[in-house]
Amino acid sequence: MNAPPAPDSTFAWDQYWRDGRLASCGGEGGATYQPVIAEGWRQFFATVPEAARILDVCSGNGAVARLVAEVASTRNIRVIIEAVDAADLHPTGTSPGSDMIHYSPRTPAEHLPFPDASFDVIVGQYAIEYTDLERTLAELHRVGRHRAKLRFVTHAAGSIVVQEAKRQLADTDRLMQTSVFETAEALARAIGVDQPAANIDDAKRRFLVALQSLRDAEATADDLRMYRNVASVLVHAIQHQPQVGPAAVLDKIAETATAIRAHHARLSAMCRAALDPASAKALTASAERSWEAPFKLEPLVRADGALFGWVIASA
Repeated sequence: MNAPPAPDSTFAWDQYWRDGRLASCGGEGGATYQPVIAEGWRQFFATVPEAARILDVCSGNGAVARLVAEVASTRNIRVIIEAVDAADLHPTGTSPGSDMIHYSPRTPAEHLPFPDASFDVIVGQYAIEYTDLERTLAELHRVGRHRAKLRFVTHAAGSIVVQEAKRQLADTDRLMQTSVFETAEALARAIGVDQPAANIDDAKRRFLVALQSLRDAEATADDLRMYRNVASVLVHAIQHQPQVGPAAVLDKIAETATAIRAHHARLSAMCRAALDPASAKALTASAERSWEAPFKLEPLVRADGALFGWVIASA
């Protein structure tokens, strides 16, 4: 099997956004942000003036950008929204004001293609903490106008979002350690080149051992669906190799393995990026130094007390 991508690759996010998803986390059904997140953005955008230029960094497929457009449409004003992300993007569908949004994929926050003093408002949801913060803050300061309004929501190390990510990461680690993808590939290749029966039997035995390891891991897994889907897809592919041929089976195994590895890479990146209280305070202080203006740091908390992240915003 191919080696997993480097941690700083956009591979994992390319995989995620290509299916047209909006929210990367904190969403319900993978659609958009939960009320505790969305309402904060709506309140922030309620005072954005007519014709404001707004930069949404690390935008993904535009969950926050669409909220800006929605609020602007409700207020019957027009704004200009630039949604940029280092990954490849696949925004789908339409929503109120979506014609106000311009997407720029393959555009990292550390290197923006905009002139100095281009934006009145700069925002990011689960965004800048994934970047090289020193370079990103300098670049955002460069493209922001004097007294630009800024608001960032970042991951908090103790949030329920990150705690859930850690549980999913443990499940994904256990799945990958079963060698189910490697043994499935070995079996497909053994069948495909018509090896001696003894070699095929040995490859089949190794695959069945890996499948049993997968089933054993289910006993302590939170994400049973992931385990069962992987087993089902691989077994189905191997069983149908006589009809579809080895190339199609190997492609399906690789596709499934790639999806799991991308999932693992995204979860790992989130856990690395999440800010503890000291790191959140340090980022707030860095923003104050960059803009020579006060910033406020607040926890983003749901009504039941669950922490969702940090809000860092110009005062």
